[in-house]
Amino acid sequence: MTGATFTPAGKGRWALKGVLDFSSVADVWPELEKLLKTSTSMTVSLAGVRQSNSAGVVMLVEARDLARRSRCRLQLVDLPAGMVDLARMSRCDKLITQNAA
Repeated sequence: MTGATFTPAGKGRWALKGVLDFSSVADVWPELEKLLKTSTSMTVSLAGVRQSNSAGVVMLVEARDLARRSRCRLQLVDLPAGMVDLARMSRCDKLITQNAA
């Protein structure tokens, strides 16, 4: 599998692109974690995610949890259907599809 990128896409907006697997999640998580701890609000588009395994889903669940603890309003948008299906099989789809403050 190939890597993933996490890049700015405008004020408070970020784009996650590529393949989310065990290796690439380890590459993008530190920046996402830092932003969640220091931001009050952010939107992350996953439109560019071509493929994901369970590591990508776990990263989003962890991001939601960290955002809640850090009081950061996190919106995950443009979730790929395959990623939502994978989350549904693990019964955690609502954790990544809801956009609660």
